[in-house]
Amino acid sequence: MVISVRYPFNHHPCYATNRDSLWHRIHLPVASVCNVKCAFCSHSVGNSCHTSKPGFSAQIMTPEDAIKRTRVEIQKNPNLRLVAVSGPGEPLANPETFETLEIIRREHQDIAMCLSTNGLLLEDKIKWLREINVDTITVSMSTTNFSTASKIYEWARFKDSILRNEEMGLKIVKAQLRGISKAANAGIFVKVNSILIPELNMKDIVPLACIISKLGATLHNIVPLFPNDKFIKYRKPSHQELQEIRKEASVYINQFTHCKQCRSDVVGIPGCDTIL
Repeated sequence: MVISVRYPFNHHPCYATNRDSLWHRIHLPVASVCNVKCAFCSHSVGNSCHTSKPGFSAQIMTPEDAIKRTRVEIQKNPNLRLVAVSGPGEPLANPETFETLEIIRREHQDIAMCLSTNGLLLEDKIKWLREINVDTITVSMSTTNFSTASKIYEWARFKDSILRNEEMGLKIVKAQLRGISKAANAGIFVKVNSILIPELNMKDIVPLACIISKLGATLHNIVPLFPNDKFIKYRKPSHQELQEIRKEASVYINQFTHCKQCRSDVVGIPGCDTIL
């Protein structure tokens, strides 16, 4: 089994194994644009107030509004110790992410910051992440198989080009692996989120766990598919399938099992939070 490590924040709700004294966190929905189209994702804004899953937000906040709301929430809740941007698009593809977090960092030197990313732009943003003291990131990656990746993603934007099919799958996987490696080497704690899609990537998850461990990732979070959009035809994995894959993957890297697959616009503790 993997030797246990001391995670960067014992109270970080997306890292800590102890659920008794978690920090509250706020997800600021300032990232509207995405540079990939996941086949299971339909970034929805405005009509998703009762939906609890990633990529959903009741609104897109401007940096100004997000900063103001953060000030209010921190003032009224001393246990709010973590500020994050997780979407609903790709945080690193939106200048609003940088503007928002830079200002919050200047105002709150002691706050923890976190960020979710699909990893395509990660290797080029390591310096910025270190400059504003982002210590933890989550990278969404569900396969290292180029062919599988070409089915999980419908298209991806690389600079000024839109790619599809296996050429796209190859570039996505390579960019994600480079980003994870460079982030870990820079001292950033990396958690990798993997969507388990039984008929598509079941055989890919354990090899992925082995590879990301070698690259320096700290934690692996395998979560079930939420059938949606183009992947409405795929089934959600059974509890047993999920548990078995987690057990196999745990040989290579520690597994996180408390994920609530949070929205992009919430505040509080995962599972007991409220929409902004």
